[in-house]
Amino acid sequence: MQRTILYVPFNASAHGQWTLRRNADLVGQFPTRDDAMRHALALITSIQNLPGHEVAIKVEEEDGVWRLA
Repeated sequence: MQRTILYVPFNASAHGQWTLRRNADLVGQFPTRDDAMRHALALITSIQNLPGHEVAIKVEEEDGVWRLA
């Protein structure tokens, strides 16, 4: 089974971009956390439809702790 983790790291800057990574690879940058999460959820749907794939989203909180979304 292939496991994919989508990461949304915390962005402390009010004007910075929110990034989305698929494992170590940059997927994209988004103006808001909500936009990054929407894109991550859309990716999960497409990845889960592939046989033998498992996927999860991890989001970094302001305190640096990662949680499963």
